[in-house]
Amino acid sequence: MTAAPAAAPWRRVAILAFAVLAATAALTFGPVSSMGPFGALSVPWLALLVAFAACEVFLIHIEHRREAVSLSLSTIPLVVGLYTVDPVALVAARVIGSGIALVVHRRQAPLKLAVNLGHMGLEAVVAILVFRALAPGGELGPASWPAAVAAALASDLVQSAVLVTAISLYQRRWEGALTETMALGTAARLVDTAVALVVVSVLRAEPAAVALLGLAGFALVWSYRAHTALRVQHRQLEHLYDFTQVMGDAVLAERTVEALLRQACDLLHSDAAWVYVERGGKTHRVGTTVEGALTLAEVAPGSPDALVEEGVRGRSRPELITATATPALAALGVAEALAAELRSGTTAVGTLVVADRSGEVRAFDDEDLRLFAMLANHAGMALANSQLVDRLRMNADESEYQSLHDSLTDLPNRAHFSRRLEERLAAGSALGVLLLDLDGFKDVNDTLGHQHGDLLLQQVAKRLRTALRHGDTLARLGGDEFAVLLPDVVGSQAAVSVARGLVAALERPFDVSDVSVEIGGSVGVALSPLHGMEADGLLQRADIAMYLAKANHTGVEVYDAERDGHTPERLALVGELRHAIAEGHLEVHYQPQMSLATGDVVGAEALVRWQHPTRGWLPPDEFVAVAERTGLVRPLTSFVLETALRECARWREGDGPERISVNLSARSLLQPTFPDDVRTLLRDTGVPAEALCLELTETSILVEPRRTVPVLQQLAQTGITIAIDDFGTGQSSLAYLKQLPVGEIKIDKSFVMTMEEDRADEAIVCSIIQLAANLDLPVVAEGVESMALAARLRGAGCGFAQGFGFSKALPAESFVAWVEEWRKRPGVGELRVVG
Repeated sequence: MTAAPAAAPWRRVAILAFAVLAATAALTFGPVSSMGPFGALSVPWLALLVAFAACEVFLIHIEHRREAVSLSLSTIPLVVGLYTVDPVALVAARVIGSGIALVVHRRQAPLKLAVNLGHMGLEAVVAILVFRALAPGGELGPASWPAAVAAALASDLVQSAVLVTAISLYQRRWEGALTETMALGTAARLVDTAVALVVVSVLRAEPAAVALLGLAGFALVWSYRAHTALRVQHRQLEHLYDFTQVMGDAVLAERTVEALLRQACDLLHSDAAWVYVERGGKTHRVGTTVEGALTLAEVAPGSPDALVEEGVRGRSRPELITATATPALAALGVAEALAAELRSGTTAVGTLVVADRSGEVRAFDDEDLRLFAMLANHAGMALANSQLVDRLRMNADESEYQSLHDSLTDLPNRAHFSRRLEERLAAGSALGVLLLDLDGFKDVNDTLGHQHGDLLLQQVAKRLRTALRHGDTLARLGGDEFAVLLPDVVGSQAAVSVARGLVAALERPFDVSDVSVEIGGSVGVALSPLHGMEADGLLQRADIAMYLAKANHTGVEVYDAERDGHTPERLALVGELRHAIAEGHLEVHYQPQMSLATGDVVGAEALVRWQHPTRGWLPPDEFVAVAERTGLVRPLTSFVLETALRECARWREGDGPERISVNLSARSLLQPTFPDDVRTLLRDTGVPAEALCLELTETSILVEPRRTVPVLQQLAQTGITIAIDDFGTGQSSLAYLKQLPVGEIKIDKSFVMTMEEDRADEAIVCSIIQLAANLDLPVVAEGVESMALAARLRGAGCGFAQGFGFSKALPAESFVAWVEEWRKRPGVGELRVVG
């Protein structure tokens, strides 16, 4: 069963913003609206609004450990407002004043604006509640100061929690870097609170003196900003001097490009840097991010990289380019960049691009451009020297390099990966091996051709590299199969986290020659020493886990020996299952399906059971999957279907239920003759097509929809009912529901069984029932464990149900006896438990 895909990052952040705004509104028009002014001291509401707007315009920018931190003085008007204005007016001034600055001055995008306004409103509300709870009523003196400090710290905590959560939701990982700067923000809040209390004291003693205090404060802030600018210039000169030394050492150590890119990121506080260089008559891009490893990729003609490089080539001076003026830059996901052609004398040796300042506090300016020009001059000479050294070594190294790297993606190949894996194993360190196989790649090759497939593999390789940590090894083993070596990994949690990052990296569409292509990935995880100490064994186990992830549509699976279908025990089970099917040793049990309107038995679901000669009763999960992997699913399905139809025919001759439901696997739908086989069984047993319901999960239909949907349409045209089983747990319920010949919906028991305790599950169940009603489709609720639950479902509009609250699945004779006993009881229309 496939888990529903995670929501897009912006949707998760939008939900957070809506929740924060809703909480702000609820608290403002709830407890806050009932509060009056704190004391006799009063300040015009409009003055606070202007103060909040000014604080968001005149920010203090601090670059701390590569993080650009923006500090606002908004705590000052916030604390002053606690003493001087009506609480609702304070919240309004905070939100409206700051909102005007964010829209007009900073021009923030709607989603970021919503998050910021949400945390600003909520921090104001929390500050009011904390202050009023702790401050003595109407006290303007020192007795109320601890309450003001507590209110400011509480608002700081709210702001930090909302912002860190928003960034973490967007990046799908906990944003730990922000927490390192929270102490700096807290210290600033304390200082701002002290200033605000001074303002309140001045307002209390001599209101006119506030203007003088404001002028002094403005002068201090302005002086600090000027001082900061001078410090930055001085630090840049020191870094530039260090840069020349580092580049000289890098040429000798054969890591010129890496040192150049790292230093460029550090000097200009940028998120990423890359250089275009010529290799073998082709242009390549070598790039890095702040913490990422180097990436290498060939630049395809006409690609965004090629357009950027061509636009910079031949320019005499470095330039600041933006995504607005250069659309190709936007296609690379970059808002702005500094770019320059690197030269040694009159010879061009490459093109350097430094993209996007960290933290989004400010954009690149003229000072950055001047620093970049000096850096480019030194880099050109260092790169030319490096290329000369490289050419001397190239002939000797080229042959070995080609033997250890994939020619299409330039990634390490299988031989290189195996060598590195064996070295790590010999060192005795714990490690993880990931095996990734693309989902849907064959369709790209078949539809667009192998040339497009090769271009797609190159893009996949680049994107996977960006999702890995520094020191991880990514290799292409062949075809659409990639492997990752994770050194020093202890336990499965860290390895699974990296694997999910790889799957997430493939979720965004790929642009291949103006064609948007969507693919996915399945990853298997094996760990050493947990799953073995040999390279071949770890790769084999990762491969087994990967195929489990692909078959179950789970994205990532860790190797589990109990699920390994290649063990001797599983091989023995295959032979025993084949014998059990051939000799009729399997049994079909029947679980009644009830009408909630009448209380009568309207049908039954057929469920296969196996009494193993040595292992006892085996649940279907243990042998149905084996049947699907080994080709036994066809005879197994035929056995269950024929047995169930013959039993239904006997029921219909008497007074039994007139309808039977049978589960199908994905492989049944991939058999072209399956509709004919079903029609033959219906004819042989004399059961009309209307009496048969075939149940399929959403994921089984969506394995290969181009092949499965036509088969379903043939079955539906025969008169057979097609039911979507476990509805609500698949990936594309609404998208495919209107395209499928669906005649019934079965709500998954995971929602039904807990709907009495979990309001969210109840809401899901009711929504599915309403959706089915609008589509004029009957609904069957699975997992009904009690009559109280059945009554609640009937009240919600659900027509049918099954579960242990009525009866478990029973052998044929016991089922018939149960139906007779049920119908003998008085008041069939009453819902009741029968043991």
